[in-house]
Amino acid sequence: MKTLLKTKNFYFVFYIFIVLVIFISNNLKAEQEIKIIANEVFINQEKEIIEAQGDVLIIGKKIKSKSDSVIYNKNSGEIDANGNVSVLDEFGNHYFFENLKTNDDFTSLDATNIKMRLKDDSRIVGRKIIKDESLNIISDAEYTPCLKENYLIENCPGWKLKAGKVFHNLDTKTIHYDHARIHIFNLPVFYLPYFAHPDPSVNKRTGFLMPTIKSDDQLGDTISLPFFYNISSNKDLTITPNFQGNENNFYELDYRHLNKFGHLNINSSINDNDDNLGSRNHFFADADINNKYGTLKSYIQTSNNDTYMRKMKINDLTVLKSGIDFERSYNNTNLSIESNAYKHLTRQDSEQWEYLYPLLKYDINSIEDEDFGGRVSLNNIFRNYKGLDNSYSSLFSSQLNWTKVDVNSSSGIIFDNHLNFKIVSSSIDYKDSTKDEEKLIFYPQMGSKISLPLIKTNIKNSQTLTPIIMPILAPYNNYTNAQAVNNSNIFSFNRASGLDEWESGPRINYGVEWYIDFKNDIDVKLTLGQSAKINKNKSDKSEEISDYILTTRMNLDSDKYIDHSIALNRNNVDIKESNTNAYFNYKNFQFAIDHNYTSSKYSTGAEQIRIGGNIELVNDFSFNFTGTRNLNTNNNIGYQYGILYENDCLGIDFNYYRDLTEDRDISISDGLSLTIVLKPFGSTKAYGNKKVFGPQV
Repeated sequence: MKTLLKTKNFYFVFYIFIVLVIFISNNLKAEQEIKIIANEVFINQEKEIIEAQGDVLIIGKKIKSKSDSVIYNKNSGEIDANGNVSVLDEFGNHYFFENLKTNDDFTSLDATNIKMRLKDDSRIVGRKIIKDESLNIISDAEYTPCLKENYLIENCPGWKLKAGKVFHNLDTKTIHYDHARIHIFNLPVFYLPYFAHPDPSVNKRTGFLMPTIKSDDQLGDTISLPFFYNISSNKDLTITPNFQGNENNFYELDYRHLNKFGHLNINSSINDNDDNLGSRNHFFADADINNKYGTLKSYIQTSNNDTYMRKMKINDLTVLKSGIDFERSYNNTNLSIESNAYKHLTRQDSEQWEYLYPLLKYDINSIEDEDFGGRVSLNNIFRNYKGLDNSYSSLFSSQLNWTKVDVNSSSGIIFDNHLNFKIVSSSIDYKDSTKDEEKLIFYPQMGSKISLPLIKTNIKNSQTLTPIIMPILAPYNNYTNAQAVNNSNIFSFNRASGLDEWESGPRINYGVEWYIDFKNDIDVKLTLGQSAKINKNKSDKSEEISDYILTTRMNLDSDKYIDHSIALNRNNVDIKESNTNAYFNYKNFQFAIDHNYTSSKYSTGAEQIRIGGNIELVNDFSFNFTGTRNLNTNNNIGYQYGILYENDCLGIDFNYYRDLTEDRDISISDGLSLTIVLKPFGSTKAYGNKKVFGPQV
């Protein structure tokens, strides 16, 4: 019996020992805050050393590690890992080594052949790493943010930094480089005795951004070196000196501020007046002001010289606008108040300013007419204006509109009925007081757009043919000139766009619309129309029957279309005007074209073509071009072409342009621009300083 009890006690102690070994191997004491999981675990209780072999996983508060083998000293907290070592720290950075010596709280580290993948997937490799508390020191290191799968050339990142030593301060979240060299496609291009940038955990920080280099035969060689100043999380400032070989240097400032009241953007510049002709500057600001009443915007655009911004390639604006704009919408009402000043920079030896103070609009829309079943709207406008000729005018306009759409259930004919009544009170005060005008005008009108959609469908397509006739009754008036009929207004009830105008006289618009929708994402819409006046007033010198207006819209799929409109002389079907807009996107090629033509037989002849395109040559590499040519004179107005390389980490934009614009001290010029952007460091400018002369794609 005693023997049996001894045997039972032996097995009981043995089982407890086995349970403790399993517990220790998988979950060490709580105060050690570390867990080791492995295929095999050996424990030396006397020396308090744990040896683990095979897929060793270490889990701690500040570290997760995986390796082939580990020796852990519980007394000193030291960890010695070997073979395929990987570590994930508390900041989300991954480390890879062949061997590693560290401690269980990861405050120290000693390893060779280091590879690091930072939180944003950028990488650092080096010969040796030493970690002390929150500082990583890496010897013979290389850094790149470029993703390997996006390399243009195999085993060649878009750019990388090489340095004798790299210091990664985890407290300040900054990576410092000692004797750094920037390599682009493995070619060294910059040497920096010292360089630093924020690590991936930082959204923005004060420092220099990448420069822009350009050459222009008027401005000379130019380098722009932006400096970004992070004032706080909601406001920042960029200062960009621009050093030019042939012209005055100038200095740009961009300020951005966002708070609970709205946002403010300021863009300004000033030159250094080296030529002693006086400082030139510009100041732009815009703000959105949050308020419970509506949307309030204010904006300022000013420059003390008409040609300064265009000459320095800051922008191509020829009209500067400053003012304030308020809008409020509530239910079916809309109120807007706008007051602006406009400066025309291209005008010489004459008045440049015009003022709108204010333009007030109040609209009541879509009121249900319970008596007749239609919809009523009321549009009110007040405008006070000073023109370029120094005339002053004020105008009040109120327009009442009634609309109702009826569909005849038996025939399918659609009647889109309109009644309009507009009253205008206006006065104009000219410089010459003998020409002053005051008038009160009434514009009544009624009309209907009558259409009959005829639909045919089959397996391949569906077609709709819609004849349209629009009888419109309106009295003749002497206040509105004859209105030109074009592709945009052929079926309009009123072609006059002036606030104090209304299209004069009774008339009929008529034509046909044909629409075909193919099952393969191709559709075509063709419109042919004409307008005829009834009992044309003798004072109206325009044609009684308009030209034929033919428009075509062809959608080849979601990213290919052709728009074309033609005005045909009704007597000989000769082309008087033609306008074409087209866009194509086919595989790696995008192309857009605008062509405008006016025949010299009927008015001043003009013909112009504008093109723009982009061709993707290889991965992330593309060729782009824009241009405008006057076909009447067979002369270019301007053109630009260049190459762009852009991926996740690098942007290189190289462009040539020729601008034939002349205005006072702006002469015909051509130039080159080169921008290199290392993506994590950003840029204050769009790629390059290229001119755009045609449609952008």
